[in-house]
Amino acid sequence: MYKFWQNLTLGKKTILILAVIILAGFIFRTYNFSEWLRFNMDQSRDISVVEDSIMENSWPSLGPKAGGTDFKLGPAFYYFQIISAKIFGATPEAAAYPDLFFSLLSIPLFFLLARIYFNRPISLSLAWLFSISYFVIKYSRFAWNPNSTPFFTMLFLYAVYRIGDSQGSRKIWWAVIAGVAMGIGIQLHTTLLIIMPIGALFFAYYLFKDGSLTKGCVIAVVAGALLVNAPQIASELQTGGMNTRIFILSVTEKNERNTSMLDNLALDVSCHIRANYGILAAYGNEEECGYGDLVNRMEKLDSKRVPLADKAIFVVYVFAAAVFSIGGYYLAFRELKKQEDKAKKLFAKLAATYTILTFLFFIVWATELSMRFFLILEFVPFLLLGFWLKFLWGKADRRWLAIALVIVASFFNLQKNFAVFRDLQFGGREINGDFEYITLGEVDFIVGYMRDNVAGGKTAYVDAQAGYLFKSLKSLRFVAKKSDLEVVELSEDVKLAGGSQLFYLRNAEEKCELPSKVSKKYEIKNCSVYRQFSVFDLRVK
Repeated sequence: MYKFWQNLTLGKKTILILAVIILAGFIFRTYNFSEWLRFNMDQSRDISVVEDSIMENSWPSLGPKAGGTDFKLGPAFYYFQIISAKIFGATPEAAAYPDLFFSLLSIPLFFLLARIYFNRPISLSLAWLFSISYFVIKYSRFAWNPNSTPFFTMLFLYAVYRIGDSQGSRKIWWAVIAGVAMGIGIQLHTTLLIIMPIGALFFAYYLFKDGSLTKGCVIAVVAGALLVNAPQIASELQTGGMNTRIFILSVTEKNERNTSMLDNLALDVSCHIRANYGILAAYGNEEECGYGDLVNRMEKLDSKRVPLADKAIFVVYVFAAAVFSIGGYYLAFRELKKQEDKAKKLFAKLAATYTILTFLFFIVWATELSMRFFLILEFVPFLLLGFWLKFLWGKADRRWLAIALVIVASFFNLQKNFAVFRDLQFGGREINGDFEYITLGEVDFIVGYMRDNVAGGKTAYVDAQAGYLFKSLKSLRFVAKKSDLEVVELSEDVKLAGGSQLFYLRNAEEKCELPSKVSKKYEIKNCSVYRQFSVFDLRVK
């Protein structure tokens, strides 16, 4: 490893600084990792698949379903989790270790990308911001198949760049890495299943045009991609392409929801601008990225009820977000146009092509877009900032602005991270005012409460306020199963006689008070409050 860094001519001082940056990223990503681990229905479903695979000594041929469809991605995500579970045990936190691992690896990988185009101070500054970015950290602290897409998209781009910048056997090895990165990437998110192969064709054209692409490289890329997709290919051959037909059908159905390409374009532009700013500055809506909420807020600005400070913050946010993205793209393409260094020009073409392809693809699915879709472009805002810093660093009288940008972005992200950690410690975590996820610590507490208070037998009936069981029921059942406790959701098919026991979950805001419609049916025998949950032990009246 040391020789690898030395060959990159980084120097001992740079390696030391980068190590400190990685350490900071490690601390933010692992602090109270297990206790605060997001453990919703998707996570409980996946760990159940992993547990069954280990017990049956089998490896699944397909992965999780793509959101809102019956199409299943490739099994790479499950394979990472199975390997982790075999090492650390089939636990929810072990299932999340691969995403944590790849997020940590993304920090030095991003530095290598940045170092292609920027000097060491700028590259290290960008790596620092990448390591403490709230958005980046948020999607490294739980198990979800798109969470590792930033690593594999960056690895793909870097490997293709090295194909064009290497000679001899190294070129072939980088081609293999590019193929494996693409082969895994297309198994982690539906968007990459389309964008990466199309991007690979453009990349092949660039390399062929400058004479750096060989037949051996093409074979190596294809072989690497096919190798890691072998289980999925075998499944398709056995089922007559069933999963592929489902994919085509799901894409067609999504396209039929589009009504206006002009509206889609506006949504796409809005999402790119807001995502670039939000990923970098940790400010704005954490989920929505369209312009609807901005228009609504703008219409309310004339109201005397809106404080002047709020009006000013809103105007500054819109202006700063637009200027950062538009100016950043302008500076990037200006650099591409005047760049004479062959290697740097190649990387600029690769990054620009990948970003443009993603933008064009997102036009089609604009109505589906949210901030999480921009995981596959997670590194782009930091590169845009790099062009801003390079522009400002070029003039001695502007360097203080470059330093100020890094300091301000650091402050916003650190403040956001500490605020979220405080929320998780003292009251749970809601996103934009809605119940977003249950943590593993909360699941353990609720199941423990049920286990300690269940009135005979091994069955606990449970109900909750609207929306709370939808995301948490499977998680409760998975953990309860370890204690031989069956958790049964109250429904129309479940009739409880007078005096029967029911556990009830609701937001902890009202502590141990029940809503009137619930208190009419039940009496409270016991109640406990833990973070964002009030857990009731009730009896039917």
